[in-house]
Amino acid sequence: MRKKGGGEAMETKVKPAVETWLCRGYLFVMLALLPLAVHNGFFDITETKTICFTVPTVVFVLARLGFTLYRENGLPRRRLAGAEWAALALCLICFIASAAGGDFAGSFLGERGRYQGLGMMWLYAALYFAFSGVRMRSGDVLVPLGLGLFLSGALTVCNHLGYDVLGFCSQLGEFDRGRYISTLGNINFAGAYLTLVWPVCAAALLTEGRLWKGILLGIVCVTGLWAAMAVRSESAVLGIGAALVLLPLFAKKEPDALRRYPLLLAGTALSVLAYRAVVYDFGKRLSSLGRHFSEPAVMLPLAVLGAAAYFLLRKRENKTLLLVRKIYAYILLGAAVLAAVVLVLLNTVWSAVPLGGMDDWLHFSDAWGTDRVGVWKYCLSLFGDFPFGKKLIGGGCGVLAALDVQHRYFPDAILDAAHCEYIQLLLNWGVLGLGAYLAWIVLALRRAWKKGGALAFALAAGLLGYGVQALVNIAQAPGISLFFVLLAVLRGQNDAEELTCG
Repeated sequence: MRKKGGGEAMETKVKPAVETWLCRGYLFVMLALLPLAVHNGFFDITETKTICFTVPTVVFVLARLGFTLYRENGLPRRRLAGAEWAALALCLICFIASAAGGDFAGSFLGERGRYQGLGMMWLYAALYFAFSGVRMRSGDVLVPLGLGLFLSGALTVCNHLGYDVLGFCSQLGEFDRGRYISTLGNINFAGAYLTLVWPVCAAALLTEGRLWKGILLGIVCVTGLWAAMAVRSESAVLGIGAALVLLPLFAKKEPDALRRYPLLLAGTALSVLAYRAVVYDFGKRLSSLGRHFSEPAVMLPLAVLGAAAYFLLRKRENKTLLLVRKIYAYILLGAAVLAAVVLVLLNTVWSAVPLGGMDDWLHFSDAWGTDRVGVWKYCLSLFGDFPFGKKLIGGGCGVLAALDVQHRYFPDAILDAAHCEYIQLLLNWGVLGLGAYLAWIVLALRRAWKKGGALAFALAAGLLGYGVQALVNIAQAPGISLFFVLLAVLRGQNDAEELTCG
């Protein structure tokens, strides 16, 4: 009996260790290696990212399923959280839409890997469930994520400044050289990735207690911020800016993050000014929003105010910090309402008021944001013509391209991207599909906000940043794949089960 008991103890000890390294290995491949994966230069980058995500993820999900069946003698029975029900509902809606759309194979595979179809949606849901009970240490996530951000960001900055380290840029035509400057894909894909991972590292920096780790995270954050400026993506400016502004709202249970937040603002401002000086010295360009927001007249006061606020708050009690956070939330809400009113006035009664360099951004037209408003109106008009049933479940992945062939928006190209991820999801999966998708994300974030924890706080910041830039993002891959990786890790952190990794 003693030997049998010892054998049982050994068996219980070995299996979690194997599962631990399985999870760590998968996260290293996804967070550190996937951003660097390329094939044939930049020419097959979308297909390469899709394959490099799909194959390891299928292997990981099947391995986790096998371990669970072996350990539990079957699937464990427990109540599902709201986010899990939303994920299952999305999978069902996507299947119905794909089957009813008339092109099941095309909808299953998705639009050239850009807007993932039914197969990828099922895989994302399977990955989400595969992380059930997996409580990762912060280092298991932040080390590979920081490594991937640093290496891909450094290559992006080098390419932007004219140092073609990998020799890929020289293979591109003149038109593409400004659009493909990193292993992350074109400037839109790169911006989506940076918007997802930079806020995670920034939030982790706010809660890090050890100096040497803080220094490393600071270096990663500066590199990532410079890379975001280098890719010249307006959506990256929007997403990172929104995440930076909203960080204190997620830090209810992280007083150290609230205390250090002003210092993060000051450091961000100085980093932006430094890269602006370097860029103009090299004769390179920034995005329109990047150029305006990096003006010394904007960044210098922000740096001074951030430093002053830090010295005022660094020794305050937690109760005072929470009060300041509440005041900040009210100020932010008031500013948002005021900004909305001003935007309405600028596009109605004040439409003739000249705004100089910001005229293209604050005066809306069909050409706003590289034809985004016009594309949005066109896509919503197509959705409005759907029959009622199709409005509920959508036309399946690929419906926009199929409809545009009949009613061309651009005379020289087929429109297959709505230039807004949420409108694209509305066309693909309908009102119910979009609702299930948003419910999945919102409920997962809400659960993380309630439970707290430094890693959950950092992951929520990244997911929020990506969600904001998705409003204007042209296409999803490869950022959306890593979005669901981080969402799955967040699910493991939130889970009540106790499979502790490490």
